[in-house]
Amino acid sequence: MRISRLLPAIIALATCDAALATTPPTTAELAGTDGFHQAYQAMLTLPSWVITAHATSVPVSNFSANGKDYILGHMCRPHDCAAEQLEVIFSKDHSAAWGLLSIRNETSLRQNFLGAPDAAMQKILLKAYQDNNPSD
Repeated sequence: MRISRLLPAIIALATCDAALATTPPTTAELAGTDGFHQAYQAMLTLPSWVITAHATSVPVSNFSANGKDYILGHMCRPHDCAAEQLEVIFSKDHSAAWGLLSIRNETSLRQNFLGAPDAAMQKILLKAYQDNNPSD
């Protein structure tokens, strides 16, 4: 008798588990699970030379835009400047910084803006990259 009373509850739980198993996880849930979390974190990681600013670099230059003063700089991965470079703009008032990280392999060039630069800053960063890479 006792099993017959538990049977509906067992069936309900099994049905619930089956329904949950067919519902795919959300992106945020997946990014937090073992395995995927490590891959997600690796995706967000910048090269160590960028994070530490341990790089080959050149003297900065100053410029003004829209009545504000900025500093433009360039640096690259030590011993591999052709493959990894970073253009950086600093606001002279220390309020912001923007960058363009460029990573080249044998077949392609991948560029990512850092710090959410507006269209004007993106243009300056792209021009700086071209100025530092005239053969591209």
